[in-house]
Order: sequence, then structure tokens, then C-alpha cells
Amino acid sequence: MNFRGDSGRKGRVEATLELTPLIDVIFLLLIFFVMTTTPAMSAVERLDIDLPGASSGDAVDADEELRVVVRIHPDGGIFIREGEAEEERPVDDLRAEMQGLYERHPQAVVWVQGDVDASHGSVIELLDITRQVGFARVHMAVRPD
Repeated sequence: MNFRGDSGRKGRVEATLELTPLIDVIFLLLIFFVMTTTPAMSAVERLDIDLPGASSGDAVDADEELRVVVRIHPDGGIFIREGEAEEERPVDDLRAEMQGLYERHPQAVVWVQGDVDASHGSVIELLDITRQVGFARVHMAVRPD
């Protein structure tokens, strides 16, 4: 370490690191990444139905062999998605559809996603048919509070 004054060092330039441009670049990169990345949406946010809220809901079981999702829209339309299928299909005859599902996959877990504006009768009818067909594991999907 040299504690002498700058005698004999005339003409030498001391090297320094300017932090202001570095901070500006970091902030610009941060703004770029925040603006260009899409936030990860949860499964509930991706639905086009409004699930009722409940604070006593449990998390989804990761050990489910096959998940069958039955959605009830406010207009009474019922749609089914089987397993990891990307598309859901509309249902005309609910009892026949659920009977066919049970024959193919008797151990499947059925998740009912009823819109908050769907009629109570439609949801109860779906639950009743699901149980009558033979499914033992039927869950109601809710939006966590």
C-alpha cells in the first residue's frame, strides 16, 4: 500500500469504476424482463368459470391416477375433460357419458367445477348421477379464499 502523496505521479490517471451507468443498465434489464415475461397462471385463473370461494378447501392430491373434470357453466352447459386431454367436450346425455367413463376408468377421481352462477339443481344432479354410476371419489373444486 502506498500512503505517499501523489508526488512523482503527475500525469498518471487513477482508474475508477463508475457505478451509475451500471445501475442504469441493471434497471433497464429488470424492466425488460418484467414487461416481457407472462406471469404463471394457476389452474383456477385459467378457467372461464367463476368458482365459488371456500376457506376450508383442501389442496389437490398429486397421487390421482386419472382425473375427470366436469364443468358446469352458468347457462347449464356441461363439459368433460378426461385425464390430461387439452380439450373438453360438451355433454348431451350426462348419465350415458358418466357410465361410459366409469366403465373405462372405475378408479378415476371426478372433479366438479361448477360456476358460482350455475343452478344448484344442475350441480346436485351431476353429483347424484356421478355417485349412482359408481364413482367413489368425487370432489368439488373451489376458489381458495
